[in-house]
Amino acid sequence: MRIPILGFHCHNITQIQEGILENQLSRGEFYNFPLEDLASLRKALDEHNLFRSIHAPLIKPEWYPDPPTWSFLCDVEPEHRNLTFKMITETIDYAEEIGAEHIVVHFPIPCTDARDEPESELEDIAWKSCEMLAELSESAEPMIHIEGLGNSPYLNNGFLMRALKQYPLRYCFDTGHMNLAAHMNQFDLYEFAAEVAPFVGSVHLWNNRGPEDYLKFRHIPVHPHQNSAEGWADIERLLRILKPSYPVIIESPTRYPEALGDYDYRDGIRWIRDILEE
Repeated sequence: MRIPILGFHCHNITQIQEGILENQLSRGEFYNFPLEDLASLRKALDEHNLFRSIHAPLIKPEWYPDPPTWSFLCDVEPEHRNLTFKMITETIDYAEEIGAEHIVVHFPIPCTDARDEPESELEDIAWKSCEMLAELSESAEPMIHIEGLGNSPYLNNGFLMRALKQYPLRYCFDTGHMNLAAHMNQFDLYEFAAEVAPFVGSVHLWNNRGPEDYLKFRHIPVHPHQNSAEGWADIERLLRILKPSYPVIIESPTRYPEALGDYDYRDGIRWIRDILEE
């Protein structure tokens, strides 16, 4: 059975077949495609009548890092911020062209553990970034969802909730990054989920047991064997807190790391489907 809100994150054409179609999904989130693949992407979306969203950038800019990392949305250097907003504006144009429902962009605050600037200056930059994102979201059809990252202490210090209450933005609850943030900044993941739930517009699903997993394996597919007592995020508990009626995107590779066990990522997708059906 297809669950309309459940989809797969794709950053190349082959993942549409392997991640979406072979798992009998009807939704995709598309990210960082080479420009030469745009026509093939449009054709696949229309041919398979897929629901669609975008993680900025849709088309990879020349300056975008490889492997990709978080963007320069709130970098203290103005030229870096200008690059990022140019990327987001271009992505909005593509979103309207392909009929995307929303665009995910990274959380607008610098990584303060790598900065020497005063905290007040960083937060001021973040507020200005929120204002600019809100203006873009209001002027374009696709809603902008901001996604939190594990290395930002501003997720749980009140800044995020104030921003979501003040601006017409939704939150992309990323289970992997939120679990990292909870480990690194020592807050309760499930209390955070309950607080932010009214403002969530989409979910990214992947998992880890903390920073070491992330550095070694990056995005680990969710799987029912992952035990929260070992540090994994309790995915079922999070979904029951969030009660999503909005897009839930599997944001992981189509292979489970061999070093972590002989598991099939598709079992995780079937597990998530069962939870959502309930």
